[in-house]
Amino acid sequence: MLAHPSGALWLPAARTVLIADLHLGYSWAQRRRGELGPLADFRARDKLLRLCAELTPRHIVFVGDLVHAPKPCAPERAYIEETLTLLGQQAQITAVRGNHDRAFAREFGHLALTAAEDWSSDGITAVHGDRLHEAPIPEAGTLILGHLHPCLSIREASGAGQKLPVFLVAPNCVVLPAFSPFARGYDVAAGLPPALEACFRRATILAYVATPTRVLSLGSLDAAVERLAESDASPPSRFRRFSGR
Repeated sequence: MLAHPSGALWLPAARTVLIADLHLGYSWAQRRRGELGPLADFRARDKLLRLCAELTPRHIVFVGDLVHAPKPCAPERAYIEETLTLLGQQAQITAVRGNHDRAFAREFGHLALTAAEDWSSDGITAVHGDRLHEAPIPEAGTLILGHLHPCLSIREASGAGQKLPVFLVAPNCVVLPAFSPFARGYDVAAGLPPALEACFRRATILAYVATPTRVLSLGSLDAAVERLAESDASPPSRFRRFSGR
């Protein structure tokens, strides 16, 4: 398994790419909720098409939240259908259901793809991660999850802050960062949700930062958070320290 700078996970032997939290249609969905931001969804599609042009996968597995909201408006639906039709001409598509995909099978099931609750192959099982108490968590092999949008917040010397998407990795579990360029992300320095933490079964969690051009290893998540805490110039009361296990 290879972590890709885009936030995707690449399985070269199977020529399969796993992508979590793409949230197609985000800009339109926000407008339907009254937020008058720019229609910038082309950024998500362009990022996706660049990835596929680079890797040429035979199989694309969306690990939940492929779309952002149900009941799309006409241009939103056309954009989603056009994107998925274009991908379907290049590769097999599996769409694992996420919490944002509750109506996906009904609204887009006519497209050339497979909608599923989970996906498994060669010791790997992928589920979205929003319902871990119901998920088919394997006793052996590796569980692939999305949903959390994991990131780490850093503060630059200028005082500006930014969130960097991260892969959380252990032998039995990998949490993917959000592929969407619009996802804010959950700062894992605040600690992991208990249900997700249990999936790692007390294994050391490694953190890998996804930058626009490469993936960088930060070592163990606990140590990375400690280093960030020590270098942070903001008041300690504003920094959320990782609780540990």
